[in-house]
Amino acid sequence: MALDQKALQKKRAKRELKRRQTKPAASELPGALSQARVWANVGRAPIADVFVPSNIFELGIGTVWVSRSLPDGRYAVVGMVVDVFCLGIKNALYKIVDAAEYPTVLARIQGNPTESFEARDPSYARKLVEDALAYAKDLGFEPHADYRIARLIFGDIDAGACPVSFTFGKDGKPFYINGPNDTTAMQRRIVKQLERRCGPGRYNYLVTVSDRDRPVG
Repeated sequence: MALDQKALQKKRAKRELKRRQTKPAASELPGALSQARVWANVGRAPIADVFVPSNIFELGIGTVWVSRSLPDGRYAVVGMVVDVFCLGIKNALYKIVDAAEYPTVLARIQGNPTESFEARDPSYARKLVEDALAYAKDLGFEPHADYRIARLIFGDIDAGACPVSFTFGKDGKPFYINGPNDTTAMQRRIVKQLERRCGPGRYNYLVTVSDRDRPVG
């Protein structure tokens, strides 16, 4: 019986050791959760810069940039790719940079040859982003996963303070234009969703097809 008891204790010890080895430590929390904790207080820091493409409603897409100056001297920077014709928040990025790096970040933003930026009131940026998101959600499209963290930059900004009303879509209809990272399968899925949600003739789409792609439909 004593031997059996010792063997049982050894098995339990092995199981406990294995459990501890496979259990993540507190410092190894999933990236999204740890990032959310870091960004939780960002929304109360002073606004540094807000940039919106001046031609976003002509092109149908553009990146909205919002940054805040943090108490430790660093800057929280967020860029959200907003599709005002159809899909809402197509991409989002967020980063905290040192004060020495921030001028370089601004130079890259303002030096983008495909977008002409203008400074905007924070309320304008938030209302534009969130209204575009609501428009896309009504069509059945969710924002990019990283928006969950990126949106924390808005914090105490009051979108209701913006008097501007935005009109989404093009010529009164949702208009999907595929991006360079949209696979053929994604394109089909988006077009089918528009067909279900809007019905025939009540939306438009333009898909650029490469030599290796097959027609969408």
